Amino acid sequence: MEMWKCHTTGKQLPIPDEDAQIFWEGCRRRRLLIQQCDHCGAFRFPPSPLCQVCLGSLTTWREEPGQGEVVTFCVYYTEIAGPAWRPSLPYTVVVVHLWYSGIHMLSNLVCDDVQTAHIGIPVRVGFEVVNEWLTLPKFFPL
Repeated sequence: MEMWKCHTTGKQLPIPDEDAQIFWEGCRRRRLLIQQCDHCGAFRFPPSPLCQVCLGSLTTWREEPGQGEVVTFCVYYTEIAGPAWRPSLPYTVVVVHLWYSGIHMLSNLVCDDVQTAHIGIPVRVGFEVVNEWLTLPKFFPL
């Protein structure tokens, strides 16, 4: 099992690309911004240059209220992602269905007891400042 572990010294963090710059800037301002296609109205996440529904390239960034429900989750009890995660154990990774936009977002569930996590639990977005240039969206039980 050891061969599957990541052996980096720090936590793996997202690297914002050109398509996601507005999303990450919104997170720094504690706003969850999601792309909406100007042609067909479909929301899309993760950010991309083309709509997956109609291939339209024009988009408007909309503020997502950030409430939804957990559709699946996994609780980690070992530092499979590397030793930097040891102080965070146990932690819960969730996929959240956001009610307003309908998109699914991968994140963490922040709660005192990992037993709180279950499919269908209603959640709201919050933000964790990692450093001066990165703030992560995380979810909290309602």
